[in-house]
Amino acid sequence: MLTAREWLLLPEEEQKKRENELSSEEGRKLRMELSMIHFTEEEKKKMSEEEKYRFTHPKQYTTEEMTAFHKQAQEIVRRMKTEVEARKNTTEY
Repeated sequence: MLTAREWLLLPEEEQKKRENELSSEEGRKLRMELSMIHFTEEEKKKMSEEEKYRFTHPKQYTTEEMTAFHKQAQEIVRRMKTEVEARKNTTEY
């Protein structure tokens, strides 16, 4: 079975031949998580084996790293909301 990330690195013709090798879960990943990734055929050819490996084996974050990331994201959203509210109060529409 192919992973969604492995499938993205295949040449277009081979993608078409092997699309039935993707599980429904990997198909979902292509539609949802990886839908914004579009390598050109030239980019695929130029990728080194190390770059391909790093793409197909993304870093797995620890619970602590994920918690820290979410806290940062929440703080950014809070600051953005505050800034929008401040602009609403000082700007006429």
